[in-house]
Amino acid sequence: MNRRWGTPVFFAVVIWLFYVASKGAYRGFFSADDLDNLAWTRHAELKSFIVGLVTPQFYASNFRPIGHFYFWALGHAAGLDFRPYVAVLHVLHLVNLGLLWMLLGRLRFDWAARAIGVLFFAFHMAVFDAYWKPMYVFDMLCAVFSLLSVLLWIDQRRWMSLLCFWLAYKSKELAVAVPVILVFYEYLLGSLVWRALAWHLAGGAWFVGQALFSQGGRGGDYGLRLTPLTLWNTLDYYASQVLLVRHAGFGLALLPLWVRDRRLWWGLLAGALWLGPMLLVPGRLFGAYLYLPLAGLAVAVAALTERFGWKWLAAPLAVWLVFNYAEMREKRRAVLAEAEETTAYVYSLADLAKNGRDVDTVLIDSAPAGLRRWGVEGALRYTFDRDDLELIYLEDVDHKEPRADATLAMLSWDGPLKKLYTMRRTAALGDASYVEMTRLTPVWQLKRGWYQREGNYRWTMPRATAEVRRPAGAREFQVTVNIGPDYIRAVGQATLGVRVGGVDLGSRTFTANGWWTEKFAIEAGAEGNVEVEFTVTPPFRPKNGDPRPLGIPVAAFGFR
Repeated sequence: MNRRWGTPVFFAVVIWLFYVASKGAYRGFFSADDLDNLAWTRHAELKSFIVGLVTPQFYASNFRPIGHFYFWALGHAAGLDFRPYVAVLHVLHLVNLGLLWMLLGRLRFDWAARAIGVLFFAFHMAVFDAYWKPMYVFDMLCAVFSLLSVLLWIDQRRWMSLLCFWLAYKSKELAVAVPVILVFYEYLLGSLVWRALAWHLAGGAWFVGQALFSQGGRGGDYGLRLTPLTLWNTLDYYASQVLLVRHAGFGLALLPLWVRDRRLWWGLLAGALWLGPMLLVPGRLFGAYLYLPLAGLAVAVAALTERFGWKWLAAPLAVWLVFNYAEMREKRRAVLAEAEETTAYVYSLADLAKNGRDVDTVLIDSAPAGLRRWGVEGALRYTFDRDDLELIYLEDVDHKEPRADATLAMLSWDGPLKKLYTMRRTAALGDASYVEMTRLTPVWQLKRGWYQREGNYRWTMPRATAEVRRPAGAREFQVTVNIGPDYIRAVGQATLGVRVGGVDLGSRTFTANGWWTEKFAIEAGAEGNVEVEFTVTPPFRPKNGDPRPLGIPVAAFGFR
């Protein structure tokens, strides 16, 4: 086959292989970050994206106008239909393959070297999430404009290159490395002209200075931290991801000693520089952040191919692709299982919001493990289409009490059944006199010191409070607990003290495992809500790495 038809056929095969490998992404669903972005961009005005695009400002809030515009536009056009979001990701990835092909051509690689370099970039499973999760659209957009900036610079279209550098930075901060990458290009492969690079370098220095001033020493996931330990942790993580083998990426630093090709040197430098900002952010370690750096490594792979011949690299590349496909199958199962849970949870919230417009307070008992707190909050803000919902997490030690007049919805997630159970409490509805730890526990009666339900019981903290309705004439209060063998072996014996309505009812000591129902006599009193307080000694700290201070597993309590 001649080269005229070879390139279209090659890309047709690559596109087909990529579709086969990634078609499962269309059965996925939004991650926590996606839902958060959809929620806040829903009510943003178009002009805020335009202002953010033209303003030479580093945003400490991680506002990235181009990427966030993607969520704004598709949020309005597609809503919760996940497929268009993935389709845009895949189109952007194919665009980047084309740009990489063009870049390798500008660097005068032969056809086979360009093809192998593109294949290396096209199917790398370290960046699997970038193909499947909209939250990585920032990395893909940054790659589009960064590669364009480099290509236009090589073509001596300086001002267009500068514009694309600006757009790349407004997609994601990794682009701040582009000016330095252009310096090394000129030094290694061109003729360094400082005056021509002045605007690129000035822009990069401006944004770097703002970032260091704003984020340097800051806590949280996005804080910039540079210590020997944090640098080693980030370096080791990405070095282990880049070739999918522990520590293997460090070996790339030895290639310049072996291969005297300045294009290889430049490709390795470009990959390292594009990754550089992420080495200072130990709170955000994700393989997908290698997406743009892999474009630089693809240049190095092309150089190796041309140096040793494609026949020597074809077999290793075939093994590499098979290994990547096997890795993809494992990751696909996990991502689709998580997506199934998140889909059920979010669409159940949408049904609740449709029929519960009067709800003003949401009490969150439990949620899917993969849907982090900001994802739950984003899903609630998006489905209820309001920002004034009061959100209360039962597990928070210092959580606020729901207002007595609040119209409250309770959310309890059942992981094994992949089902969200909801209950509503209007201001007129009274409290239960007996509380059982089931899917429909009125958790608003659990005040302080309770963890998420586990089956048909719920761990307390060493001190826990609740509220129940005391029926008129009630003379007995009872508590059912589930004492496990590991628990009793660890503490020897556990003592549970009970107070109801400020009156000490006494205590019970448990020295054997099993289900125990303890009854406490109580003086008759008027009907009404009373506070219940449980105290447990000694506290239980499991040996499985669970950091929580535990009290006792309660299955039920109240007046019978």
